[in-house]
Amino acid sequence: MSRILRNRKRTLTVAIGALAAMAAIVASASGITIKADNIEATFDGSISPTKFPRHEKAPLTLKLNGKLKTTDGTHIPAAQTISLDFDKAGELFTKGLPSCTTGQLQSTITTQAKKVCGDALVGTGTVTADIALPEQRPFGASGPLLIFNGSKGNKQSLILHVYAHVPAPTTFVVPVTIKKAHGKYGTNAFIKVPTIVGGSGSVTSFKAKIGKRWTYKGKKVSLLNASCPTGSLFVHGDFSFVGGTKLQGTFSKPCTPTK
Repeated sequence: MSRILRNRKRTLTVAIGALAAMAAIVASASGITIKADNIEATFDGSISPTKFPRHEKAPLTLKLNGKLKTTDGTHIPAAQTISLDFDKAGELFTKGLPSCTTGQLQSTITTQAKKVCGDALVGTGTVTADIALPEQRPFGASGPLLIFNGSKGNKQSLILHVYAHVPAPTTFVVPVTIKKAHGKYGTNAFIKVPTIVGGSGSVTSFKAKIGKRWTYKGKKVSLLNASCPTGSLFVHGDFSFVGGTKLQGTFSKPCTPTK
């Protein structure tokens, strides 16, 4: 009997420890690090401001960043898809916001993209990649990231624009599909990552700041809005890579209800 009680106590202790570790990962204010096979990814973000009404939505600006690497130092497999689910307490609002198309952005450098679709610009950032060409030492490449509104009518979408030397000057124009999510998430953003240098390039980091305000029907409105019903806002990510590796993780950012 005493052995059974000791085993139960040990099992309970392990279970409590595991739950505590899971809670620390999900609720960490400094983001999360997730691993699968030899791929390690670290993701983080921030919101500004951090105080919101408990039930009504208010404007915010979102920052997201991530780093990808291999645990053994080898060239990281190329990412194929990125799927992000955002807390249902948040929303993406695009009515009355100027829109751009992928066709307008094709073959443009950064300054040209801003000139052509500047009114639709909703975010900026940077993207870096590691290029591993045959019989050459891998090298890094980076370029500015522009995020444009691509919504048409009730169909919401965003467009990513990156101009980089990889090593030849190349423009990447990437649609971001927006749709409704389920459960505790309200919005899903899906990205099909473009092939970089015929598959020899892999994204290794990104930084993005997203937010915009404008006037619609005489009122000031915001691209991103949120309430704070629970004290935290959650983001869940699913990532797939060439070779079949998949990563997924959830992180949250604390918020303070104001009323």
